[in-house]
This record gives sequence, C-alpha cells and structure tokens, in this order.
Amino acid sequence: MQRPYLKHLAAALALCLPLMAFGAERQVVDIAVKGMTCPLCAYGLEKSLRKADEVDHAAASLKDQNVRIELKPGTQPDIARYKQLIHDAGFTPGEAKVSREETK
Repeated sequence: MQRPYLKHLAAALALCLPLMAFGAERQVVDIAVKGMTCPLCAYGLEKSLRKADEVDHAAASLKDQNVRIELKPGTQPDIARYKQLIHDAGFTPGEAKVSREETK
C-alpha cells in the first residue's frame, strides 16, 4: 500500500527545518591574535579554525588583530582548542571573550 502523502510530508519538512533554526541563539568567540601581517595570514588562520566541527564561520581581522569565531547553534566553545589552532597556524593567541547572538 503506497502512501503518497509521505512524499509531500518529507518535502515540507525539508523546507521547514532550516526555518526552525531561525532565531536560535549561538555563541561567538572573539580572540586577540598577535602576528598577523598580511591578508594571507588572516585567510590561513580562518581556514585553520574551520577545522573545528562546531565552527560555522571564522573571520580574522588584520586591522583589529583578532579573530571572530561563530559557532553552530547549540554547540559549546572550546577555547583551548581554538587557541591551539591559532598557535599551530603560527600566531600568538591572546584574551578570549565569549558572547551570544541570535542567528540570522
């Protein structure tokens, strides 16, 4: 016995699930970084930080000498790991600050 409504239900769920995350809260980590001198440094650092599974986005700022790490909703930060990844990329991590923000 076929149930044609299941196909429509699955399609509706696939469309609605991303919307359910809208308005969810996520954690953001800002870490001071010493040693970045060029755009390639910032790019390499961002790429290194994206190795952590819970990282949704990483943006390094040459001007501000810091990196902003946005985590996937519902995940917890691992400051020690981020600092190790920064160190492994050839930079010196500094003070870290964790905050929360609404997802867009």
